[in-house]
Amino acid sequence: MTVEKESKELRQKQENEILREINGEEEVEYGLINDYMFRAVFQTSEEALKGLLSALLYIPEEEILSCVICNPIILGDAIDEKTCILDIRVLLNGNKQINLEMQMGSVENWTDRSVFYLCRMFTDMKKGLDYTQTKPSIHIGIMMKSPVPEDAAFYNEYALKNRRTGYEFTGKIALHVLDLSCLEQVPEEERNSPLYYWACVFKAKTWKEVLAMAEQSESIKQAVVTLRELSEDEKIRLQCEARERYQMDWQSSMRTSLEKGRIEGRKEGEVQKAHDVAEALLEEGMEIEKIAKIVGMEVNVIREWITEK
Repeated sequence: MTVEKESKELRQKQENEILREINGEEEVEYGLINDYMFRAVFQTSEEALKGLLSALLYIPEEEILSCVICNPIILGDAIDEKTCILDIRVLLNGNKQINLEMQMGSVENWTDRSVFYLCRMFTDMKKGLDYTQTKPSIHIGIMMKSPVPEDAAFYNEYALKNRRTGYEFTGKIALHVLDLSCLEQVPEEERNSPLYYWACVFKAKTWKEVLAMAEQSESIKQAVVTLRELSEDEKIRLQCEARERYQMDWQSSMRTSLEKGRIEGRKEGEVQKAHDVAEALLEEGMEIEKIAKIVGMEVNVIREWITEK
């Protein structure tokens, strides 16, 4: 028996032991929908990354000869929560660029932002090269909810096409959206697919659900084993917690800003309404003091309106 074979068998034994020791009733504290854990798992396990890309791009795993992460990070190190981009940029088989994004919350400007990232990736080429040498580029967003509600579906693929004829202008750029909120709507006959199994892993709440998916493929098993190992790493856990805290703070801030905007809008509307009523009463010759009482404004404010007019 070769050293390589012995090492592989030992690793398989360790992996099986890890899976056996998992308490299936426990909740998954930081699963793959946490964008930091998502990055950590697929940066750590190349086999898991190949399996996910195979499912998302409908490519047999054996045809994925290489998938090189072009923007690795040092796992466990503190990150700038405001500026750090946890998308995984992959060079597939040396000739195709993929940007993988796990979007934890809703982003109002996701469509514009994703197009921007896609175009920037597509145009990232060395000086002196011909335009025909640009690499095919795909931006894939894994979302909690579709950024385009009117076109929501489990998996959408967008391309640059002629609206009238449907002719694809170029196959070099595309946007894909995996909408996890549509998981339950997938027809029964379409559930026996790698993409559906991966989506189930992403949405799993307990280790029992995760373990059930680990039986579906070797690449998912590798993702589950890696997820379990990283879940026990305190540095990784701290970064996952920081990402969730930042996401909650950001969403809270957005809600506060929207509510403040609504209140200010109501105030502006009320002032405008009072202004219109006061103007109508002035034209009828009513005294300023009476108008002020009717519209609930100070007399000096009414006088300022008259002066401005």
